[in-house]
Amino acid sequence: MHLAISTTAQGADQVQVSLVESEEDIFKFFSLISLTGPDMQQSILCAFHAMCQSPSGLDIRTKLRQLSAVQVLVQLCEIDNHTVRMNAIKLFYCLTEDGDDSTFSEHVGQRCIETLLKIIKTSENVEEIAAAMGIISNLPKDPQMTQWLLDAGALQIIFNCLTDGNSNASYKRQITENAVGALCRFTVSTNKEWQKKVAEAGFIAVLVQLLVSGTPLTKQSVAISLKQFSESSIHLSQPVKKHGVFWCCFASPDSGCPVHAGICTVESSFCLLEADAVAPLVKVLGEPDHGACEASFDALLTLIDGERLQRGTKVLAEANAIVPIIKLLSSPSTSLQEKALNSLERIFRLVEFKQKYGTSAQLPLVDITQRGSSGMKSLAAKILAHLDVLHEQSSYF
Repeated sequence: MHLAISTTAQGADQVQVSLVESEEDIFKFFSLISLTGPDMQQSILCAFHAMCQSPSGLDIRTKLRQLSAVQVLVQLCEIDNHTVRMNAIKLFYCLTEDGDDSTFSEHVGQRCIETLLKIIKTSENVEEIAAAMGIISNLPKDPQMTQWLLDAGALQIIFNCLTDGNSNASYKRQITENAVGALCRFTVSTNKEWQKKVAEAGFIAVLVQLLVSGTPLTKQSVAISLKQFSESSIHLSQPVKKHGVFWCCFASPDSGCPVHAGICTVESSFCLLEADAVAPLVKVLGEPDHGACEASFDALLTLIDGERLQRGTKVLAEANAIVPIIKLLSSPSTSLQEKALNSLERIFRLVEFKQKYGTSAQLPLVDITQRGSSGMKSLAAKILAHLDVLHEQSSYF
């Protein structure tokens, strides 16, 4: 155990050390867990956890999953010895971080999910809570598993984790990151009943607050959930009721949501505008973390999807989002550049916004026509044609 821990120390990666090399060695060592008492079990679990964090950790994790170590760890989650249980959960969490879904679908059933949620709810060890929530976050996005989680009260437990200010500060960040990651499975736009449960539980206001105060990983997961909510808004926004001809003489008509053109609320249509989420999402566009930036961009792009281009672009402009989008043309992330190009190609079809923002986009667009991939060069040239900088018969096409 101590040798394994020493391989994770700072500077240890300068010399590659492998304590167990063959699958047979790993099998023999791990099998001792079922043949020894709590003290030895704890040492073996700690040793494997340390090895999984070492430079050769990926190979160790892969072999442990192949040896059905998850099945043993699931059983250890139910034992009364808290120290052994905690170390089993930490190793279990480690194996879920980059694992194959089939491994966990085979061994993680309803009883295991209920056990993990009970641990999160009752444990006094914040490290154990963070690891158990991490397992929940990394489980396969299988509808059956999601339903088991709902039936076991997962939403309330996740909500408590996000709003509890009493956790140890050093693990509060990880608990929050894992809890927000776990929530993403309940906000998929393909299941509006799950979305409704999340919205009615008061999550959306908490998510918007985390866009301001969370870590980059938290902001990324929050933005993913908000995007998924926003994808449903157009279908859930209620049409504005039309009144009689004389009524309009005495009262100004209600024009509805500026984007969805209907009656929106946070809980009924999950509208980003009603949730005051647009400004925090725009702010994340200017942050250096590419994952958080891209997820926030994806959420904002739902506002200009399809027929909502004119209305949504006006909202983005009012939220000062167009300039940050133009800046993404110079991002080192190819994915962000491509998304910025695709969105600006549509935005600059609108004369008002082409005239107002087109000049500031010209230089980065010209740079892409010279340095970008063939597809990006062509799209940048197409936008420059919108801006009357290039002729549509240019060789850039």
